[in-house]
Amino acid sequence: MFDVMQVARQLKSAVLADPERFYSNETGAWVAGLPRPQEIRVVTGREPFWINLGYWRDVERVDETNCERVGDLFKAAQAQMAHLLARTARLSERDVVLDCGFGYADQDILWAEEYRPARIVGINVTPNQVRVGKERVKLTGLEDRVRLEVGSATQIPFGDGEFDVVFALESAMHFRTRGDFLREAFRVLRPGGRLVMADMCQKTDRESGAGLRRRLRHRYWRGRIAFPEANVWTTQRYLTELNIAGFHQGKLESIASDVYPAVNTALAALRGMTAAEREPGSVTVAKVREDVRRARQMEFEQLQWLTLFNCDEYAVVSAEKP
Repeated sequence: MFDVMQVARQLKSAVLADPERFYSNETGAWVAGLPRPQEIRVVTGREPFWINLGYWRDVERVDETNCERVGDLFKAAQAQMAHLLARTARLSERDVVLDCGFGYADQDILWAEEYRPARIVGINVTPNQVRVGKERVKLTGLEDRVRLEVGSATQIPFGDGEFDVVFALESAMHFRTRGDFLREAFRVLRPGGRLVMADMCQKTDRESGAGLRRRLRHRYWRGRIAFPEANVWTTQRYLTELNIAGFHQGKLESIASDVYPAVNTALAALRGMTAAEREPGSVTVAKVREDVRRARQMEFEQLQWLTLFNCDEYAVVSAEKP
């Protein structure tokens, strides 16, 4: 039956493109069981609540023979994304870190324990994620080195030159706007400070050649994931915006081939296995395997990040403040 209220909610979400609304009401963690925001429960502080797509270069990829292990494989790839950003930033024990849009703080716990920077401060516009993150930091005994609070990445509540590293792990496309964030990140970094992000964009302009219906479709789906139109950049635009903000040595390292295809298959497995666990008998493992096989065989241009969001690039973005 046609659900008018559901359609109205989806249209409102698309128009608002509001990350707080998106992560408070619609998207929880991309982990085993796919818990919704209201289902997130902290017990030990070490439950995986990752949200990022994962960096799959050195991780076993999900296929029809191992889809039952999708939770562990996805978690490993998501942790590898955090490691990749830390390596790119040359994260050290001397560094004071600002993490903008930290999700449920999985990466902050990983960075604090494995790289041991002097201090990590995280800001996030979603109060529920901040609450969960704080609970986890307390339970893992990291309160002396990790501080999390509600705050906007486009109006960073800290003074000039307070940080050595600013991270945005798959969050900058949500900021309203990304350009404002770059200027704020530049302001709060010390001379020689590093900005490192994992982000989605376009290799070349994919918008201008598209027809009106296709542009409206992309605009709708980007709005649904809180991706404002002002943030639809090509890689060249990205580099230009880094320069405008004052950064030097701006780089975009493409990792799209180690992100999009693998996570497309992983999400097919994760959704199928979650449905099978939540409603026993509704989906068979054989059906999940078939769905995973089809997802694995998709051409790059068929993947949802291109067909829905029109973003064919996923890059590690880095730059330095002179």
